[in-house]
Amino acid sequence: MTQATTRSRSAIAAHPVISAAIALLVAADIFFSVYTPIYARLTPKLGDFPFFYWYLLIFMPITSLVLWLAMQLQKRLTADVSTADMSTTDASGSGEPR
Repeated sequence: MTQATTRSRSAIAAHPVISAAIALLVAADIFFSVYTPIYARLTPKLGDFPFFYWYLLIFMPITSLVLWLAMQLQKRLTADVSTADMSTTDASGSGEPR
């Protein structure tokens, strides 16, 4: 008798939308920190501080939130794949598919 074999899918293949969201978040974060024409200007000023300093003060907390969100999405991906792998093994824990 033959049993149907199940292929384990990678986390990226199993959840392409979440993987694309992670890639987009990280790419946007890198773009906005590297593309200098966005913040390489003197105006507007607040006191003696040019725009560059205010941009950095605002952007760094946003960067930490974006990367935290990407990390949470990545944990969700790996958790979904590991629970799917566990559901394909039998109750005795021998690793044999059901």
